Amino acid sequence: HTQEGGCITILIRNEQERQVLARKTGPSTGTIATVAAVYEDGIALILPGETSPGQKHYPYNSACSFSPGQRVHIAREGRTIIVEYPIGGMQ
Repeated sequence: HTQEGGCITILIRNEQERQVLARKTGPSTGTIATVAAVYEDGIALILPGETSPGQKHYPYNSACSFSPGQRVHIAREGRTIIVEYPIGGMQ
């Protein structure tokens, strides 16, 4: 192998790992989700491109109030999502 060939192999492997991680952490596009339910340990979300909530409860900004049906701005941080704040004026 040449040095260039080794770099290409590493890039391919890194892309494959990124794709696996993306599948594990949920959709990688969209920053607006819908609150499905609010629990003491987090918020259940209907993520972009999905029609029903997952079982995971995501951490949220405790300075805001959230309720089921609200559209919220989300931020992806590492392997989780943080619910940042409600979005007003969206139906």
